[in-house]
Amino acid sequence: MTDTDNLTMNTQSTRYSLSATILLIALLSFFEAEILTGSTSVEGILQYPVSFLAGLAFYGFQVAIIADISARYSLKLGTIYILGLIYGILEEGISIFTMEATGTHELWLTTYGLNLTWTIYVMMLHAVITVITTLFILRVIWPEILQNPILSRRNYMIIIPATIVIYYFLMVASISAGRVPGILPVFLLILLLLLLIFAAWKNSLPAREEIEKLSTQAEYGVLIPFAAGMILPFIFGNRLPVLLVPETLALLLLMIYLFQYFSKFGTIVEMKRKSLWAFSSIILIIMLIGGSFNRTVPSDVVAIIVSVILILYGYMRVSGIQ
Repeated sequence: MTDTDNLTMNTQSTRYSLSATILLIALLSFFEAEILTGSTSVEGILQYPVSFLAGLAFYGFQVAIIADISARYSLKLGTIYILGLIYGILEEGISIFTMEATGTHELWLTTYGLNLTWTIYVMMLHAVITVITTLFILRVIWPEILQNPILSRRNYMIIIPATIVIYYFLMVASISAGRVPGILPVFLLILLLLLLIFAAWKNSLPAREEIEKLSTQAEYGVLIPFAAGMILPFIFGNRLPVLLVPETLALLLLMIYLFQYFSKFGTIVEMKRKSLWAFSSIILIIMLIGGSFNRTVPSDVVAIIVSVILILYGYMRVSGIQ
């Protein structure tokens, strides 16, 4: 059975509801960005269930919009990567202010009121983990998704206001917690946001270049520098201040390199699902290892079980594809 045959058969199957689609997107993106990294613990979810539900909506709505846009305009992977960088700024810089240096929150190299090292780091994390890996896993376990837009105009009329409300409460909560950003870093982030929006638009224009296939194991070599970029900064951190500048420059180069790498490929639908499975499985393993120092024991158990299920179920879904 070929990949095309599999797609044809699945297209004729029963369609899932929109709510199930968004819920799946929310669960995957929240798991990868929060549980795998240790940013949110299982204990925290049980203790604050309302915050957990708000977090699911926060991730689900925004990544669903990116998924819809990518299908609606047949966006190439490089453009989706830029949208992931934009998402990173919106979440970390505009809603919860972790990118800005405040009296209660400083991370690594700080300049012009920005946690510069963290800003670059977390933009990449959200672009690759929260957005791209989520969409890859979706395509692996649900073949027909992303071939067509998943949201209607009416859906947007509900999702966008709901997301704005969540942003408002997250901003209020962050300010109440003492993370009050200065005007300059917010201005710099907005400027960067506008530049990335322009870059995403520019990159989405039709091009004549031949696209490559993510089909050989050698092409997964990009995951080695990505793994180093996700893990090493936490190992060195502020322990060796002399390394902060080269660390930050290395992360910036990695962010640019990842864009060049992802730009070699076409749309997610054009890519082989076996390759998407291999790539996303390696990402899950990297984050399992890299986030282990930051996770609690219950979170470790959940992270391992869910990752193994995703990897094995994904393998079952693509094992018959030639």
